[in-house]
Amino acid sequence: MKITRVYSEVYDVPVRREMHDAIRSFSKMDLVFAHVETDEGASGLGFTYSTNKYGAREVCSIINQNVGGLVNGMDPRNNERIWNKLWRSMDWVGRGGIVSLAIAATDIAIWDLKSKLCGISLHKLLGGYRDRVPVYNTDGGWLNHTLNQLIDETKQIKAKGFRGTKIKVGKDDPMEDLERIAAVRETGGASLPIMVDANERFTHPEAIRRARMWEEFNLFWFEEPCPAEDLFGHAKLKSHTTIPIALGESLFNKQQFSDYIAVDGVSIIQADACRCGGITEWLKIAHLADCHHIQMSPHFVMELHLPLVAAIPNGLFVEHIQALDDVLQEPLKLDDGYFVPREEPGLGIRWDFDKLTLYRTNP
Repeated sequence: MKITRVYSEVYDVPVRREMHDAIRSFSKMDLVFAHVETDEGASGLGFTYSTNKYGAREVCSIINQNVGGLVNGMDPRNNERIWNKLWRSMDWVGRGGIVSLAIAATDIAIWDLKSKLCGISLHKLLGGYRDRVPVYNTDGGWLNHTLNQLIDETKQIKAKGFRGTKIKVGKDDPMEDLERIAAVRETGGASLPIMVDANERFTHPEAIRRARMWEEFNLFWFEEPCPAEDLFGHAKLKSHTTIPIALGESLFNKQQFSDYIAVDGVSIIQADACRCGGITEWLKIAHLADCHHIQMSPHFVMELHLPLVAAIPNGLFVEHIQALDDVLQEPLKLDDGYFVPREEPGLGIRWDFDKLTLYRTNP
């Protein structure tokens, strides 16, 4: 079996409501699909994403102009060989960013195809550690939500049975962050895991100061407190607080994660398969984390990360954000605070291309 064609297209999908964090906001999710076709008629579909039209067309262009020429004629079952050829051919122009996203979309398509060829669900093909995965909610904690909205949404999240809730932090006034965290803790009760996410907003001295203000609320983690490049700042913060430090959505390869582990700058790893080079690289990061007794709780795209977290022994949560619901035939359904991975071969994501066609754009 040989790969005969790889191609890509972009869809600008509106999200159901505008989302704000401490450094950005977005109202659209730009989906970049990668199609991998073979000489025997089998095919795989992968994807990555951007927001607000930043970089999505460039990712699509890399796939359309470069990836096919590199992998055509290769056996799609040899995912390691394909991944390394793509990486070593393009790392000269980028060891992260749009190159990593283009490799990710292609690699995810390869795994979709490989799972179908094996006739087994992706979570079982990758390891099959668990049959269901706990879910925490992020969609009720955006920074543009008022205090009353946070309280109301926390009530709804708890009533629906989510296994945790996350809110954004990073207000200019530290007391405003404190008030919001206190209100969510009071509303959610003592046993509800509460995460906070600063989206790289703080310097490490400011992150230490705020973490000390929040420790009484027994937070489950403090996410992306500082810029992703600040390894030693994260390590200093981690040594000055009892709140676990979570990060990874802004890291693009296993070496960056290895560096964070080496300096003791991370407690929980949030690698995003759509950003860190795909499933092949995500698994290496997960196994690296497991060697250091660190759990994986991936960023965003719950539909893709569900089978990945189900596959590994150190999986923790998937993150609930309904960004893709409007372009899926069957959105994921919460069952007592858990998602159950689908048993069908492939990624298990049932896209609605009739709806997606409405958002097709020229790359």
